Amino acid sequence: MLLVDALLHELEIFEVKQLFGIPGDFVLPLFEQLQQRSNLPLYYLSHEPSAVFAADAAARISNTPAVVILTYGAGALNAVNAVAQAYVEHVPLVVIAGFPSQNEIERGLQIHHQAKTVDSQRDIYKEITAIQLRLDNPERAGADIRLALKTAKEQSRPVLLEIPRDAVQFDTRLAAAYQPPVVPQEQLSLAVAQLAERLALAKRPVILAGVDVRRFDAVAELEALASQLNIPFISTLMGRASFNQQHPLYGGIFLDKTDIRPTQLLQDADLILQIGVIKTDSNFAAHAGLFTADKVLCLEQHPLPLKPLLAAMLQQPLAPFSAIAAPVPAPALVNESQQPQLSASSLVQQLDRLLAEQQCTVPLISDIGDCLFASLHATPSLMLAPAFYASMGYAVPAAFGVQAVTGLRPVVMVGDGAFLMTGLELGHCARYGFAPIIILFNNQRWDMIDAFAPGLNCTDLHNWHYAELARSMGGNGMQVSTLDDFSEAFSLALNSSRRFSLIEVMLPEGSRTERLNNFAAGFKAAARVGLTQC
Repeated sequence: MLLVDALLHELEIFEVKQLFGIPGDFVLPLFEQLQQRSNLPLYYLSHEPSAVFAADAAARISNTPAVVILTYGAGALNAVNAVAQAYVEHVPLVVIAGFPSQNEIERGLQIHHQAKTVDSQRDIYKEITAIQLRLDNPERAGADIRLALKTAKEQSRPVLLEIPRDAVQFDTRLAAAYQPPVVPQEQLSLAVAQLAERLALAKRPVILAGVDVRRFDAVAELEALASQLNIPFISTLMGRASFNQQHPLYGGIFLDKTDIRPTQLLQDADLILQIGVIKTDSNFAAHAGLFTADKVLCLEQHPLPLKPLLAAMLQQPLAPFSAIAAPVPAPALVNESQQPQLSASSLVQQLDRLLAEQQCTVPLISDIGDCLFASLHATPSLMLAPAFYASMGYAVPAAFGVQAVTGLRPVVMVGDGAFLMTGLELGHCARYGFAPIIILFNNQRWDMIDAFAPGLNCTDLHNWHYAELARSMGGNGMQVSTLDDFSEAFSLALNSSRRFSLIEVMLPEGSRTERLNNFAAGFKAAARVGLTQC
């Protein structure tokens, strides 16, 4: 069997439904063979980080591995930052990178796109992938493809699969039938007994749940356990939208101490079950006092998978806990006769109301910056956001990945700074029939930078007339400066399902969210006193 057919066979086993990539000379033979077979749609973008962001979003939204194909050196190395984000945020991404043929290497010449050595690409990727495999041996190529996809799925991490230019001519054998990992029952029983013992001693437990609960398909088990034992649960910023936000025991998102109910639950708890939490300075650096070692118990995917562990806990004869009360901040009084002033926060509140009126699911994607903090005013059922590594430019290409996988039209929130990095990828929408709705927060500055370093003159950005730019790329471009105008523009965008729509929202100067101000202040204070993450 030819290598490309073995690859397609494995992709089917692991439920990969599409490919993303950018052509380059070392992978052109692979692209040609994939095109000839037409088994999977192949989406092309303009820049390697964008192609990775699109594949990253496809993996996040579907909880299955996604594939991006890049050329040797110049392509794969250009994608390093985006792959690093996928690594630290636990995304099952398969990076297929080109590599020189053995004949090219044996000439003894420096090869174009080569860095320090011919192996530099693989050496660099060792830092940001779970495994690196090179398909240079026809006998084991099929087994190596399996190992790459198995690792990506089971560890929910990026992997690197290098394919030499001439490897498409290899004949190889398929790997044996895929067997999911076996849960060690003795270790599982011991872990369940220890957890049950800790719960039996607790009076006021709380669950802090992270994104790995969703990555490893344990959301239903966690919500069931919370209900059965009457334990309130809250989520980290990365874990948001992983859980049913209408669940009676859901206590909200914990980002910092301005989140009153989550903070009170953590302060009052005598046992904090951190389940599937990626512990980052974003949530923990300034709040170490909430997470003392004596009351924290961490449950992670390794060494025991979360899903069977939580399922086993549901079988334990534990009595439910008494109801735990926590203060809920009173809603702010709104004068119905006055329209709120346009700001990032009021814009997202209005967007949330408009999305709530929709009958179908609308995926929401947020980029990094003030729009991410403003997005805390929304309660979407389906949301993607790179909430820790914070690589700008994610949201627009992520819309490609989401629509490619789900067929749903996503709504994107992006600042003007992030849009300048990857916004031109919208020009590919007509090529694939995609019609995302882009809400561009235009305050003509890098607000995130300004929040951390006020006064730097580098934060000012010129007005690039983004609505006009959208029209020049074949989309709908609208500019608004009031909430009423935004609502009208959003309605027009929803009804325009054949083209992408960009709504450029002209935000007044100084309209940065209070959440970003508070986050920056707490983060800087923690850095000054040398606090470390829990």
